Amino acid sequence: MNKILILILLILMLYIDRKRGIKLFISICLNFLILIVLFYLISLGMDSVIISLLGCFLLSVIILYFVNGKNVKTEAAFISIVIVLVILAVFIFGITKMSRIAGFGYESFEEINMFSYDVKIDFTNIAVSLVLISLIGATTDAAIAISSALYEVYDNNRNLSKRELFLSGISIGKDILCTTTNTLLFAFLGEFMTLVIWFAKGNYSFFDIVNAKTFCSEFIKILFTAIGCVMIIPISSYVTTRKVTTVNLDEEYD
Repeated sequence: MNKILILILLILMLYIDRKRGIKLFISICLNFLILIVLFYLISLGMDSVIISLLGCFLLSVIILYFVNGKNVKTEAAFISIVIVLVILAVFIFGITKMSRIAGFGYESFEEINMFSYDVKIDFTNIAVSLVLISLIGATTDAAIAISSALYEVYDNNRNLSKRELFLSGISIGKDILCTTTNTLLFAFLGEFMTLVIWFAKGNYSFFDIVNAKTFCSEFIKILFTAIGCVMIIPISSYVTTRKVTTVNLDEEYD
């Protein structure tokens, strides 16, 4: 069944855009391999936060440069993503440590009870890594959407000032923010559905749910991903404005 679904995905990608469809499919496979290597390095005891940051940067390079090529749009998007990830990494570590969401919740005890707990890994850093990896997809999507749109705006009206172009980016960001955050919410709720059913069947009270480690962990992921999507809008607008107004667009290529 998995092979059939993968084949359907490849066919649809090739139907939409043969050249970029192949690149996109290859990039998905590469990203999957990178994540496997990332998880393996963390399991060996390497610093999971640093490894995750490096992995996120590498994932964004593949997503942006391999599929879309090297141009002012992808460069602006990549710089914006790096800035957001570095800023949020500090806050994520602090919030994760204070909220104590690291490790497994009570709901997972039955599943992991047969395994040894002596894994010699800092689960606080693992929690930070999970949030960082959750961030990369949404921020990359928002960053390239804004940089591409601003590129087209300036390419068709080069009389715009930097302030006007920046405000155009903010306006574009407002349009995509609602759909992006709701997409994230639905994605996380879909993944969270089984746990919600568990809470309902277990007659958990409202306060038991909001104080459960598993619920807090998922909720914090949603919040940080949404914060990343909001932060990327002004940062990407600013970086793209500086980039497109200081290069010769006639020499750019898709």
